[in-house]
Amino acid sequence: MSQDKPRRGTATASFGAGARESHDSSAFYARFSPPTISDDNEVTAVPDSVLADPVRVMDSRKIHEVLPENSVALVVTSPPYFVGKEYELAVAGDPNTRRDGNAIPTTYLEYLQMLHDVFASCLRVLEPGGRMAINVANLGRKPYRSLSADIIGILQDDLGMLLRGEIIWQKAEGATGSVAWGSYRKATNPVLRDLTERVIVVSKGRFDRAMPKGRAEKGLPHESTLSADDFMEATLDVWKIAPESARRVQHPAPFPIELPRRLIDLYTYRDDIVIDPFLGSGTTLLAAERTGRRGMGFELDREYADIAIARLEAEKQRPKVPSYDAAQKGQLAIELPDDGQDRLEHFQARATSVGKKAADLAEQVLRSAGFEIVKEKAKIPKLGLQFSFLVADKEGRQYYVDVSGAFTTVRPGLRRTDTMWKLLGRVHVLKAREDSQNRSRVLVLTSSLPSNGSEGDKALRAIGPHSVFDAIEMFDDAAVSQRLAAYAAGVQVPIAGFWTDADIAEFEEFTERQV
Repeated sequence: MSQDKPRRGTATASFGAGARESHDSSAFYARFSPPTISDDNEVTAVPDSVLADPVRVMDSRKIHEVLPENSVALVVTSPPYFVGKEYELAVAGDPNTRRDGNAIPTTYLEYLQMLHDVFASCLRVLEPGGRMAINVANLGRKPYRSLSADIIGILQDDLGMLLRGEIIWQKAEGATGSVAWGSYRKATNPVLRDLTERVIVVSKGRFDRAMPKGRAEKGLPHESTLSADDFMEATLDVWKIAPESARRVQHPAPFPIELPRRLIDLYTYRDDIVIDPFLGSGTTLLAAERTGRRGMGFELDREYADIAIARLEAEKQRPKVPSYDAAQKGQLAIELPDDGQDRLEHFQARATSVGKKAADLAEQVLRSAGFEIVKEKAKIPKLGLQFSFLVADKEGRQYYVDVSGAFTTVRPGLRRTDTMWKLLGRVHVLKAREDSQNRSRVLVLTSSLPSNGSEGDKALRAIGPHSVFDAIEMFDDAAVSQRLAAYAAGVQVPIAGFWTDADIAEFEEFTERQV
């Protein structure tokens, strides 16, 4: 088999370039004044005694008085909205004064100055190459105010940080989002509905982290916790994450834990220090605890600080994911947690340890179970279909295998609605063109089955085992060793697990009628 020829690199052209592999952008950047890049490599350790009190009730403009300079890997925060009396009452109880007596900014310019001072203090404690990720919602409609643009001005122009990009956080689909559309179906005054927020990402002085090589030898944090699939999704600039319930978290403007968690996984190593200068109900600290980072938050309001402390203590009581050594051969199967969220954490930890994408893991699982890989990316041209694999058992009977979804912390596998419906569509088209003498079997391997009783779960179960022979989570060791291995050995009837005994009995009756 001939080797693929290496692709030629691209370069900036008059009207841009479509590809970005080995791209030479020097001509583009030559049009601008180059930023000043620091070669500072100094990273300062933080005493454990300082981190022992992770929730500080204090003015976050004085963070540099608590933490040493060059010690923090990441700042993750969502500044309080400047949206008027109702929010200020919810946060502080008085439109002009907080419970602690500190004045709330009364003008937008005062608000921006407050943000400037907080970010300046954060900048002092960031290590070289450390990042800030600032979640902001733009304000107003008459007129619209781009808070993200104003914060970029503070971070880039005033504080001299390096702008790394903007992430669009999509909170809802258009049909189910805000209904504040202005003049409905008329050109009088249509209004754009705000279904998104921004996450502004900047770094201090340099594009890479301090001491990118040899961190382990120097005793610095160096272990990544991002799976291959999560990395591919996290490096896109649009993130689809459902918003958090304000009532559940007891804060008027919480962000979901998946948002800071993904930022922490993407931009830091295990045991790095992560801070939040506007802690609120403490979500950033929960994400730091869950990912093995050391967190600290700053909050002016004692009531919200107490909520954050309680939530953090509850998070610390959650069972930890069992360690998994991907290099250890013949490792005994690990008993899966019963709790749905803990189960996802377990799968995610193993995917990160193995360091492979879902499709690569699926191939490894299929081979270890005893299947022969007949074809990867198995196409059925007449139907316009493609399945991940075509495999054969020891008797030569073939199965199409659909690898459904990825190992991501946000909506993994078949918990993602579009992934589920794409699977169901492929299976329906395949089955619609079959006859009784030529029936294909479809195995589904996924990073996560849909939650029990969810719409996706009901839809998948509705089509029955005559359409999807079995659905198995790739890191469910018991399911792989007992069910998948049995199918590879020649068992022709689904084994109870995903399907119930009643489902299987119906499958057997259906099969007999087709003979």
